[in-house]
Amino acid sequence: MESNPISRRRLLAVAAGALTVAPVVFMSREAFAATNDALRKALQYQDSPKGADKCMLCVQFIPGKSPTDKGMCKAITNDDQISPTGWCAAFVKKA
Repeated sequence: MESNPISRRRLLAVAAGALTVAPVVFMSREAFAATNDALRKALQYQDSPKGADKCMLCVQFIPGKSPTDKGMCKAITNDDQISPTGWCAAFVKKA
C-alpha cells in the first residue's frame, strides 16, 4: 500500500476551513468602499462644492440610495464614494 502524504481527515479539515473562511472574505471585500485616487487627483475632485456647482447637479453623477448617500461618477470610474456635494473638473451642469 502506498503512503499518501495527505490523509482524508486532513483534506476534510482543510476543506471545512476553506468553506468557513470563504463567506467572510467575500463579505469583507464588499464592505470596503472603492475609490479611484488617480482619477480623483487628475480631475481635482473635492468633497465640497465649488461655488454653486456640486456633483448632485452634474450629468456625470450617479446618486446613491438616498439623496445624501455617496454615489458614483461616470468620469471617475471604479469609485463609489463620490459626495453629492463634491465637485471635480469634469463638472457639466444638468440641463
